[in-house]
Amino acid sequence: MLTGNQMHHFRVFGFVVLRQLFSSDEVETICTQADEVWTEGLGHAPAPDESISVAPFLELHPSLIRWIEEDRLYVPMTQLLGQDMIWSGSEGILGTATKRTYHHWHADRPGPLELGYLRIKIMMYLEPMRMNTGALRVIPGSHRSPFHEELMAFQQSHGAEAPDFFGVKGADVPAYPVETDPGDLVVFNQNLFHAVYGKVDRRRYLAWKYAARPTTDAHLSSIKKHSAYAYTPHEQLQQSDSPRIRRLIDGLVEWGEQANNL
Repeated sequence: MLTGNQMHHFRVFGFVVLRQLFSSDEVETICTQADEVWTEGLGHAPAPDESISVAPFLELHPSLIRWIEEDRLYVPMTQLLGQDMIWSGSEGILGTATKRTYHHWHADRPGPLELGYLRIKIMMYLEPMRMNTGALRVIPGSHRSPFHEELMAFQQSHGAEAPDFFGVKGADVPAYPVETDPGDLVVFNQNLFHAVYGKVDRRRYLAWKYAARPTTDAHLSSIKKHSAYAYTPHEQLQQSDSPRIRRLIDGLVEWGEQANNL
């Protein structure tokens, strides 16, 4: 459960770090199970220089799927998103597919029209992350207007090879490096501007995504634009008899049909 200070931190700065939410034994087990999913995806055990991105991810393993509804994640998400929140998918990333050491500044859900609909991403790195080895960097408060709009030039430069961010290199933009150790979770608003610099090859992380229940056509259209897969929950979720899982996916298929008609 989040404290009042943690909730305030998230709302004001757009992120919060939950330190050592998982024990070392739990992390070791999660690493083993995650490696099983990546191995299945590749068809063989990953070589040191191989990379793979798998989505959905948690849904593919009978033991990992339980973390979607586990109290330590589920309860904080209901505090931020409401009891009627929805599931928006998971990811598992091994290595660095592009072999680039950076991921320039961007927001996952950019633009002023996206700011009224809260979506949250949780990231768990399976190796220690430091500022100079690929830790997530965030610009605190950039999920809020008008600061968010003032950074939209960053979004437009995101895909460039060597973009200029107000006259400085991406790694020199004033920001907060979210340094973590295995067992820590980074929770952030997907409107928040973030980046990574100094990636190293041995890099593994899992991601959970939750969202507030959509209440407008604009929300439905945004889901379709950014995460249309959410409208087709994985069969393991659809077959679940867990009340929490059922609530998380309730209405998604029907909303997908509605979104297609907008």
